[in-house]
Amino acid sequence: MVTPVLTVDTVISALRQVKYPGMSRDLVSFGVVKNTRVEGATVYLELQVPTEDREVIAKVETAVREALGGVPGIGEMRIQAVPRPTPQDSAPGPSPLPGVRRIIAVASGKGGVGKSTVSVNLALALAQSGAAVGLLDADIYGPNVPRMLGEPGRPKAHEGKIVPLTRYGLKVISVGYLLGDQSPIIWRGPLVAQALKQLLHEVHWGELDYLVVDLPPGTGDTQLTLVQAVPLTGGVIVTTPSAVALMDAEKGLRMFREARVPILGIVENMSYFICPHCQGETDIFSRGGGREVSEALGVPFLGEIPIKPAIREGGDTGAPVVVATPESAEALIFRAIAEKVCLAAETAAEAMPHVIIR
Repeated sequence: MVTPVLTVDTVISALRQVKYPGMSRDLVSFGVVKNTRVEGATVYLELQVPTEDREVIAKVETAVREALGGVPGIGEMRIQAVPRPTPQDSAPGPSPLPGVRRIIAVASGKGGVGKSTVSVNLALALAQSGAAVGLLDADIYGPNVPRMLGEPGRPKAHEGKIVPLTRYGLKVISVGYLLGDQSPIIWRGPLVAQALKQLLHEVHWGELDYLVVDLPPGTGDTQLTLVQAVPLTGGVIVTTPSAVALMDAEKGLRMFREARVPILGIVENMSYFICPHCQGETDIFSRGGGREVSEALGVPFLGEIPIKPAIREGGDTGAPVVVATPESAEALIFRAIAEKVCLAAETAAEAMPHVIIR
């Protein structure tokens, strides 16, 4: 059997299967693989890893060696793994938003777990506590916040920046308000990153105690852009108790950890079903998985949110349960979660302070 001729394309193709730790992007598209060449059976390449964390750099190099170890024709690997500046590091680093004290990212490893529902009600609960709160819908491809908060109109511009809309006391912005809910968004990664940066830095947020960022599902370009663009106070992970959702939630949690973003806690949504007739509780998705993951990974457990028609109806009609029925059991659950998030955010901010630009 003739051994295939080893080429640079063969090496690059193999490395396209290697994901950056904690992310869904491969090393090649992420720009980690540099200066690749092949001389006979020897492969030379440089790994420019966008972190100073030696543990992450070692993980990347190990994954590359494992991937190339299965490529026919490779006899020796000469790999140099070094840290490199991220694209934003030509500037001093993540840029604080003028007047914004705390930025909280709400994420999930997969879609369909009710992350936007949690984001909206969490932001409203924080606002009801007396805080000044903004909500950024960063789910560029599938913005749901406009529907969940109603349709107050289109944002306007002032002095070259976007003026966020106000809804139930929240300052809110979403690409859905700018393009309309009938416009399909078909953008490549760089355009998504650019849009998110504009929604962060080209909006008149004013003085805010909290900016809640509703991230899209997964661990891709938007998440990476966010952690590089602004200093995050911490992240909240939303999951259901199902085994598949929990597995993906762990990926989201590890993504924040790789980016050195504090984990404020895990929320278990759709934790159990409350029968509207007998008020009995049924554990449809095997209740308790979120608490188990939080304990195993050493992060706070923020609470369980049941499956109740009022929560779904509030999102569908533009009147979230926290404002529609503020004294209901469901609203009280969201407010209890918001209180825990507030305390965790203050603790995280004290440990990792950043400058607030006035």
